[in-house]
Amino acid sequence: MIWAEAGRENVIFGASIPVELRWPNQEFHRQIEPIIRRIRRRCWQTLAAEAVLVLLICLLPRMFLAEIFWMLLIFLDMFLTFFLYGCGNRTIRRIKALYKKEENRPQIVYADLTNSGRVHGLHPLPFAGVLLVNLVLTVCLGKSQPDLKPAFWALMGCQCLIALFSFFMDRLRNRVISADSAVNANYNRARKKVMAKAMLELMILSTCLPLAIGAAYTVNQGNLRLGEFASIAGFIAYFLLVILVIALLAYRMYQIDRKYQGQMFLGDDDDAHWIWGMFYYNPKDSRNMVEKRVGIGSTMNLARPAGKWAMAFLGLVIVAVFVFLGFFAVEETLPMRAQVQEDEVVCRQLIVNERIRKTDVRDTELLEQMPEPIVRTNGSATDEYLKGTFRVGQEKGCQLFVRRDARVILRIRADQKTYYITGENDRLTEELYRQLQ
Repeated sequence: MIWAEAGRENVIFGASIPVELRWPNQEFHRQIEPIIRRIRRRCWQTLAAEAVLVLLICLLPRMFLAEIFWMLLIFLDMFLTFFLYGCGNRTIRRIKALYKKEENRPQIVYADLTNSGRVHGLHPLPFAGVLLVNLVLTVCLGKSQPDLKPAFWALMGCQCLIALFSFFMDRLRNRVISADSAVNANYNRARKKVMAKAMLELMILSTCLPLAIGAAYTVNQGNLRLGEFASIAGFIAYFLLVILVIALLAYRMYQIDRKYQGQMFLGDDDDAHWIWGMFYYNPKDSRNMVEKRVGIGSTMNLARPAGKWAMAFLGLVIVAVFVFLGFFAVEETLPMRAQVQEDEVVCRQLIVNERIRKTDVRDTELLEQMPEPIVRTNGSATDEYLKGTFRVGQEKGCQLFVRRDARVILRIRADQKTYYITGENDRLTEELYRQLQ
C-alpha cells in the first residue's frame, strides 16, 4: 500500500482531494490526519502479526503444509490490504462530502488535447534487443537442458508479456494536473520514462533467470535435493530483486509527484466511479484500461465486457488455487499403493496414476537405490514422494512412483518406457516384485 502524506496530496486513500480542500485548509486536515494515523497503526499491527505467522510457517515440519499456509497468508494479506484501504477511502469521502455535496455535483475528468498521443517515454530498441538475447538463450539452453525446455519457453513468454505491458502503459491517456500543457507533458513524460526503465530492468532480470536455472541443474544434477534447493534459492533471489525494482519504481514515481506537487491544480474528481478507491467502474467510459488512482500501473474498467470477463477469470483462478491446495494436501497425506490387478500393474494415490500391462513388461529388477542424477521433467517432488516424469541417470522419460524413504525400489522396463515403483512399504514392494516374476 502507498500511504498518502497528510495534507499534501491530491489523492488520499483513492479519494480525490479538490484544490480548495488541500493544504493549507487546516480544518479539513485536522479531521483526516487522525484517520491516516489510525489506519497506519492498524497496518503496522497487521504487518507484525504477519511476521509472527511467517516465523510459525517456517517451523512447519512438512513442505506441503508450509506451501498451503503461505498461499493462505498471501490471500489474507490481500484481503486486509483492500479492507484497510477501503475503510480509509470511505472515511475520507464521508468527510469530503461535508464540505462539498458530492452527490449533487458532476463527476469531472480533464483531458489535455494538445499533448494527446504525443507524450511517450519508451524507446523500443532496448526492449527488442533484450527479447532477441532472451530468444537466443532460450533456444541454446533448451538444447543443452532439454528437460527444462518448457520452463525456458515459459520465461520467454513472460518476457513478451512484460514488453507488451510496457508498450501499453506508454500509450495510456496522459494525466492532467495543470492548465499548462507543457507541465502536463513534462510530468507524464517523466512518469512514462521511469515506468519504461523499470520494465526494462525486469526484462533483464528475467533474462538472467534461465541462466541461473540452467547452471543450478548442471552443477547439481547428481543431487536431486541440492538441485531443487539451488533452483528455489535462485527463484527467491529473483523475486526479491523484482520486489526491489518495483519498490524503486514506486519511490521514483513518488519523487516525481513531489516535484510537481506545487503545480497540481487540476485532477479528475470522479470518486463515484472508484469502488473503495481501487476498482474502476464507469459504464460511460469506453476505455478498457485506466491508470490507477494511487500507485503504479493500470486497472481495468469493470463496467466494460473485458473487465467483467477479467474479473470472472480472476474469480475462477482463485477458486482453482484453493481446489488445487485441497487436492495437494489430500494427495500428500495419502499413501502410495501399487498392486497387480488381473493383467495390469496399477499405481494409485487418490486417483489411478499409472497402469502397466503385464504383457508389456520386459524386465523387472529390485534396486536398493536409483541411478543418479534424478532430474524432474514433469511431476511432483515433495518431502514424501517423487511422482511423474523424470530423467534417471542417462535415461529420459522415466515414470516415477516412489517414496523418498523407500529402501527397495522396483524397476520395470516395459516396451515404451521405464518405471520406478514402490509400494506402501518395502514389504509390499518386494511382494509386487515376486508377483511379476
